[in-house]
Amino acid sequence: MAEVKVRAQGYASPARLAERLRSLSTQHKTNSTLQSLTKSPGGHDVWLLSLSRGNAAQKPALLLVAGVEGSHLAGTELALQVAEKWLTTDSLARLLDTRTLYILPSLNPDAQAQATATLKWERSGNGRPTDDDRDGRLDEDGPEDLNGDGLISTIRVEDPTGQYMPSKTDARVLVKADPTKGEQGRYRLITEGIDNDKDGQFNEDGPGGINLNHNFSFDYEPFKPGTGEYPVSEPENQALIDWLYTVPNVYAIVTFGPANNLTEPLKFDKQKASARILKGWLEPDVAVNDQVSKLYAGAGLKDAPSLPFQRGDFPQWAYFHFGKLSFSTPGWWLPKAEAPKDTAKTASVPKPGAGAGRSGGADAKPGEGAEELALLKWATANNVTAFVDWKPFNHPDFPGQKAEVGGLVPFTKLNPPLAQLAESATKHVAFLANMAKAMPQVELVNVKTEAVSPGLNRITVDLHNQGLLPSQAELAERVQYLPKIKITLNLANGLRILSGRAVQLHSNTIPGNGTVSFSWLVAGSGSLNIEAGSPSVGIAKTSVQLK
Repeated sequence: MAEVKVRAQGYASPARLAERLRSLSTQHKTNSTLQSLTKSPGGHDVWLLSLSRGNAAQKPALLLVAGVEGSHLAGTELALQVAEKWLTTDSLARLLDTRTLYILPSLNPDAQAQATATLKWERSGNGRPTDDDRDGRLDEDGPEDLNGDGLISTIRVEDPTGQYMPSKTDARVLVKADPTKGEQGRYRLITEGIDNDKDGQFNEDGPGGINLNHNFSFDYEPFKPGTGEYPVSEPENQALIDWLYTVPNVYAIVTFGPANNLTEPLKFDKQKASARILKGWLEPDVAVNDQVSKLYAGAGLKDAPSLPFQRGDFPQWAYFHFGKLSFSTPGWWLPKAEAPKDTAKTASVPKPGAGAGRSGGADAKPGEGAEELALLKWATANNVTAFVDWKPFNHPDFPGQKAEVGGLVPFTKLNPPLAQLAESATKHVAFLANMAKAMPQVELVNVKTEAVSPGLNRITVDLHNQGLLPSQAELAERVQYLPKIKITLNLANGLRILSGRAVQLHSNTIPGNGTVSFSWLVAGSGSLNIEAGSPSVGIAKTSVQLK
């Protein structure tokens, strides 16, 4: 069979990604710096692009992360286009005088490389060999391209014990039969391939090791294939976290990935937010999530599907363990349309190496039927190849049974044709720019001196957060290592502080447009300098002359 032309072919390979980043950094040396944080197990660089004029570490920063989930190619492309548009737009380049934008476009290049390989399949694990089925052998039962189309799709096998039947809306789609409605299943499903190690399981231990988006320490799920031997076991995740601890100027993190709290902001859950092990956002931070969500909608980004966070994922780690405001979006989604009438469960086949196709009835797990039906309807209307038609195949593991190869084209659900990302990239640039402008920035205002007695003055000053967003996440007050706002009074010779501290730390959150007042009693005459701020809110300075 001829190779199917799929959308993934238009996305950048790790080598092409490196070329684009190097070219961008070379053309914009004044405003950008490119560095490799580490090498993946597969030998690919994990790149970080820093956009800033001057010292990037001395300005409040946003971090944009993509490619944590290996099959989410659109996020990586969007991150690249954001960088390109930012550096070539004068007004945005000028914003780099006071703000830094860090961009990590692909945390999992090993998995994303599969999209541009000769054999294409949705891979979420990096290049670390693993023994997912615990039989003492590594990567010994992977998928095979049985129909020769260059893709790993799905096999459906006629089986009276199968749980799935054709959808009434689109017969290509399999939906879970509902016995209470008199429906009878006709098919079981496995990923495309054979049972290489003859253990009754199909493609359960193929190439593709650890899913980086399940390997972070918050809500980590141990003893599950693909999550790693322990939290943050992988060099890509280790390098990202190690780097984050060196850049205290990062104010908030935005992730392109399969979770959404931007068009669907979080709701406050008192029980989760007050549990001994915190599992819910604090109420003030939920309010900020809603505020940022409105910025997102204001950029024309609306109607994304409701996508929950996952156990061990990066966006949750960024909030619960790193103490930063953390937002996630798929970046692109199907245009809103009327849901198909057939909303039964469809088959969602596990990816190779994720325990796919086990015998004994533990076949594919169900997903929402409306999602796949809407996807195929959209693909037909937009002339997009999204489905491999079912074709019979003599499967060696199912003699005497009818087996067919077909199903959704890999990478279809999350990744549109490249041409459709340009509009989304433009809108996300607008959102990120507005968010950068709304970030906290402190200033010292209302500086007053009051003569209490000869040679003795009371000095008062207001520290004002002129940004629309608070100075930090409320959760940051519980994360002890985060830098606090420091207020310093530097005195000339002959001046003495009689009341107040020369250096003090302010750990509480300053709301957007909020103010905190400070005062000192100072004896003597001469000049003094006041400095206040932190890496993530900027540094403000002023001077006072005492007579």
